[in-house]
Amino acid sequence: MQIPCIMLESAAWCSRLQLKTVMLALLFIAGIPPGKASTDEFPQNNQQAETTQVAFIVLSSTTREPVIGATVRCDKAVMGAATDAQGKCTLQLKGSAKSVRVEVSYIGYKKVSKQIAVTPDKPVVILMTDDAKTLDNVVVTAQKRHTSVLQQTATIGSEELEKGGASSLAKMLETVPGVSSISTGNTIAKPVIQGMHSSRILLMNNGVRLESQSWGADHAPELDYTGSSMVEVVKGAECIRYGFGAMGGVVLLNDAPLPYGHHHVNVKGNVNMGYDTNARGGSGSGSIEAGYKQFGLRLHGMYTKGGDYRTADYILNNTGYNTISLSGQAGWQGRNLTVTVFSSIYYQRSGIYYASKISDLDQLLKRFEYGRPDPKTLFPFSYRIKPPFQQSQHVTFKGELKWDISANHRLDFTLSFQENLRQEFENRKKTQWSWIPVQDLILKTYKFDVLWHAKWKLWNMTTDAGLSNTYQTNYNYPGTKQPAFVPNFAALSMGGYFLHKAQFGKLQCALGMRYDFRVMSVNGYTSLSNYTYYDDFKLYSNFTTSLAAHYQLNANWDVRANIGWSWRPPDINELYAIGLQDGSYWVVGNRHLASERGYKSVIGARYRNVWFSIEPSAFYQRIDSYIYDHIGTGKDRFHNHPSGKYPKFIYDQDDVKLYGGDIEATVHPIAELTLVGKGEWMFARNITRHDWLPFMPSDRYGLSATYVRPLDTAKKHQVSLSLSGVYVTKQTRFDPDKDLVSDSPEAYFLLNGTADYTIRLPHGRQWKVMLVGENILNALYKEYTDRFRYYAHERGANYSIRTIFRF
Repeated sequence: MQIPCIMLESAAWCSRLQLKTVMLALLFIAGIPPGKASTDEFPQNNQQAETTQVAFIVLSSTTREPVIGATVRCDKAVMGAATDAQGKCTLQLKGSAKSVRVEVSYIGYKKVSKQIAVTPDKPVVILMTDDAKTLDNVVVTAQKRHTSVLQQTATIGSEELEKGGASSLAKMLETVPGVSSISTGNTIAKPVIQGMHSSRILLMNNGVRLESQSWGADHAPELDYTGSSMVEVVKGAECIRYGFGAMGGVVLLNDAPLPYGHHHVNVKGNVNMGYDTNARGGSGSGSIEAGYKQFGLRLHGMYTKGGDYRTADYILNNTGYNTISLSGQAGWQGRNLTVTVFSSIYYQRSGIYYASKISDLDQLLKRFEYGRPDPKTLFPFSYRIKPPFQQSQHVTFKGELKWDISANHRLDFTLSFQENLRQEFENRKKTQWSWIPVQDLILKTYKFDVLWHAKWKLWNMTTDAGLSNTYQTNYNYPGTKQPAFVPNFAALSMGGYFLHKAQFGKLQCALGMRYDFRVMSVNGYTSLSNYTYYDDFKLYSNFTTSLAAHYQLNANWDVRANIGWSWRPPDINELYAIGLQDGSYWVVGNRHLASERGYKSVIGARYRNVWFSIEPSAFYQRIDSYIYDHIGTGKDRFHNHPSGKYPKFIYDQDDVKLYGGDIEATVHPIAELTLVGKGEWMFARNITRHDWLPFMPSDRYGLSATYVRPLDTAKKHQVSLSLSGVYVTKQTRFDPDKDLVSDSPEAYFLLNGTADYTIRLPHGRQWKVMLVGENILNALYKEYTDRFRYYAHERGANYSIRTIFRF
């Protein structure tokens, strides 16, 4: 049995010998020396033999935690790579090298670029520091994200925020997939996250939950985003960390860290000024900060003013706006203690198109079908704001103390106070009474929070446990000459929670639980006619839970999933509101409403390499006793008022389900060009009544391109061009019998663009001039979620010129 094998091996060896002999003979005839052939023979195999693999570990320099998703590039690498859940990645180098130049970058951290020694059997550890000054050669006030990879989040950086100017926060957030807005006219808007809005979306301003008279679609949040370095949108139900009510998501307005640690007084700042052609509005904001050793200080201010805005075809009178905001933050950072104080004041006045004052019902219905103002009622442009209009003033004080008990344990104490004053004016039968507010409310909120944060060596575990306490009073000032739209009340809310995270290799998990209760003492009048007095006591409580997981499949793929059980007690307006809102519709509350309870699950995946990334996600939400307002039926469809007839909206509750998804893809075909495609869609069904929920956003799709190019090798001069298109579909998922008109608005397309030129000046200064175009094609369109679509169209073309100076 062995002899045939030996004979076969010998025959094979002889064949290889003969082949090699023939090749040498051919080389000799061709005049190529055999030695040369031996060194160049099979170059691909030699190349593979010289390939080197080097492992990298990217950590935060302050916390020593892994930096997930950092991009690592090398001059001799076959291609770059992104770090995984442990902050690790591996590069394959071409040939052997003793040292290479490596570049590591990630948002919120300073870029690392340095020459390192290569040791194939030893990983290279690279530390990244938080960036509060520069990011990719653009001066910003960047900040590390406050959310984790376990949450389905999206961010808007400072470069996008500085384009906004006089735009509302809700309009700025529409660039995030899954986020739209609900509005009352052009000046009053609030964000909608996957169908949820108002008190189902929590707004956190510099760590303080906004508490204001922002119930309903007709109250815009009193927030100034121009001073924020980053805005984050959490699209999951986050009641565990932020308290009851976050059924749809959370919007975080984050400030950059104060400039501690300078050995000499360090002063920086920026000024942003602009002019809008539509509404002839001017806006300006500015910040200045100073740091010296353990002390830090930042001051910020903002001012906007505009007049009547135009649609594509006509002007809308009494739609001016005026906003002023001032804020200040100071802090001291010691070895174990950090103390911060924050204060802000925000004032706004927003005019409301006077819509319709028609006593005849047939004429009112014809106006709805016509869907635009009577030309006889329009007047020339003006900055004047007359009734109906809203004005509000919001004051916030916050004190925070962070105590590092040890390297792994920290206590946070936060004490805050907010005062919200809101006045609303309507057209009254007596003209002189129109300048007396029909609503004159003051809401005061006292809040105290304690948080214990701990780290554990086993499985990289962390634990957050906290207590939160809130006391509120709402008071109606007398003298409005009519009963209050919402009654006086006092409320006490208390809650406790814990959130535990652990990591098992490539898998990260989190479990959270929370318990809250809220008691309310309410007194007011049942109607505007009989003045029947009532004194109610309300008690609401519930447990909430959340589960989340994130798995890093490899350096390019990761997946996440979370589910949160949440709840929300009824708002004061949902329970007791009675009266006219914004001069356009009548509202009726329901004293018998129960708390909303439900759950929301979100799953998502992400693929990412150096030139392409895609992130799809899907959600499903079930809410029992969902509270919503809808148009009445029969005799309750319209309300007869001395100033005219108005459609009546009545609060009710049913069991509902919402489901849908969104996707975002980014491509970098060349270094200077970025292409982004987005899409979002959702379905909202009323399970109890077996029909569609009203006023839910329709599907929308977007595509944008951004080109950034330095004009010189030193990158002192740079230009940037961007163009984006948004297509919003016609809402077909609605019931015409429960609407004031027989059909929903047509689909529309908006084209937006930006062009800017940046000059880097000595001593870290920078000057930028920017031209921003919105609705460049001047489309005449209506948004289905806008309560004013029955009366008028949305804003037409607007061009803004802005100049930004950093010093």
